Amino acid sequence: MHQISLDDIRLVNLIAKVGSFARAADANDLPRPSVTRRIKQLESYLGVTLFQRSTRQLSLTSEGEVFLQHCQTIEMEWQQATERMKSTSSEPCGKLRVSALGLFNRTIAGPILSQFVRLYPKIDLELTSTWSAPDASKFDFDLMFNTKPLDDKSFISEVLTITNRDFYASPDYLAKIKSPESPIELRELELVILNYTDLENGHWLWQDNDTIQSLTVQSHLKLDEAEAALQMTLLGHGICWLPDFVCEEHLKEQKLVRMFDGKYATPGPLWAIYPRTPYENQRMRLFIEMAKSSGLLGKPVMDAARS
Repeated sequence: MHQISLDDIRLVNLIAKVGSFARAADANDLPRPSVTRRIKQLESYLGVTLFQRSTRQLSLTSEGEVFLQHCQTIEMEWQQATERMKSTSSEPCGKLRVSALGLFNRTIAGPILSQFVRLYPKIDLELTSTWSAPDASKFDFDLMFNTKPLDDKSFISEVLTITNRDFYASPDYLAKIKSPESPIELRELELVILNYTDLENGHWLWQDNDTIQSLTVQSHLKLDEAEAALQMTLLGHGICWLPDFVCEEHLKEQKLVRMFDGKYATPGPLWAIYPRTPYENQRMRLFIEMAKSSGLLGKPVMDAARS
């Protein structure tokens, strides 16, 4: 007789999440027929049909919806129980999956990662890059760093650091133009536009005293990757609105100029996002605090409010 295992429960949760037996099999590195066979065995044991199959889509039956709720609760409680036990261990261990915007990863890849893996050799760290805003339906990580919070009550969005975004250009480019006196005049110049996850494409911000102004910008050069935008700016292709922490090294080497002497810089939070659970992931907290205290991603916010 088939007995329900934790792996069966996880498989039901995964299939419901990805919407396909085939995608669930690929995600678990399993033969596709074995996933179908396991679900059939589970349905036979329960005496109900969990998934309605068709050639075009897969959906939960009404019985499947009810069973899924129990499966999600069981998996969450199992994770919480194991997390609580791991947190009592004398030395942090286990797996930590972190996803961050590409510009974050390049900034922290050296000093923070090096320090982290040396201090906590029993933690298996996976760091992946993303160029998208956080999405609750695709959140397969323990932790995400992003410029946009996640508006979902099942997640916590915690302020990681405060960083400025400001206007930058190369000395060579500025030598060819008449220096603008305000951000409004930037629209008449060549621009390198970086599309941010937290802003509508083609919009930059600038702070005038206590007021945040929006600047609609257009360019023949639009990029969704900060490193590419930075390189094009360094090569003299125009003015770009970039985070300060990306530009500090190039400022010191006089390869970039901060325009308007930083008068119109716009401060904003960077976010650490993670699932809301009763027991905090110790490995995740260690990584967050190390990223904060390094100051590499902006001004540390040590007592940040969480939402």
